[in-house]
Amino acid sequence: MGCSASAQTQAHKKMSTNGQTEIFTERQRRIVRKTWRALANDMTGNGKKVFMWIFDNNPKVKQLFPCRDKEGDELLKDLDFKGHASRFMQSVGAAVDNLDSLETSLAPLLLNLGKTHIHFQGFKPDYFDSFTTAMLHVWEQELQDRFTPEVEESWKTVFEFMMGKMKDGYTIAKEEEMNAKNLANGTSLTT
Repeated sequence: MGCSASAQTQAHKKMSTNGQTEIFTERQRRIVRKTWRALANDMTGNGKKVFMWIFDNNPKVKQLFPCRDKEGDELLKDLDFKGHASRFMQSVGAAVDNLDSLETSLAPLLLNLGKTHIHFQGFKPDYFDSFTTAMLHVWEQELQDRFTPEVEESWKTVFEFMMGKMKDGYTIAKEEEMNAKNLANGTSLTT
């Protein structure tokens, strides 16, 4: 595909002894699974913290959500906001559950999720980067002294994989949209 998200995702792959591509070392998998147990105790709460951090640090993202005019407790109690935060954390949980087979089990779902973001007017693919930063911030707060540099690097690999696939999906959807428009206008991207 040639997009930067693909290159970013590729940077975290390693070749295993059997010639298969691996994204994580076995140690990173153990670290992520172990720390996830603590984080999964309050998935909706941690998801809300991630989104609150994003909204505070990138208010343009908040404008894409139905809860854009809500603040404080009203926002935290909003059912759409809570639902989105919960679904988001469930996708992180799915990544943790599929660390051994991310490319086959989770990548197609993330690509499709990324594709859906073309329907949000004003969305920019670099907004996905806010999630990596926000999640690392929230994880550090929640894990405290357990958030070591090795834990941070392990989770960063997970987040970069997830966001890279979502960016790839967004890019694919934009290309498909452009191709459809060009076909409708009688032009072609390939000459």
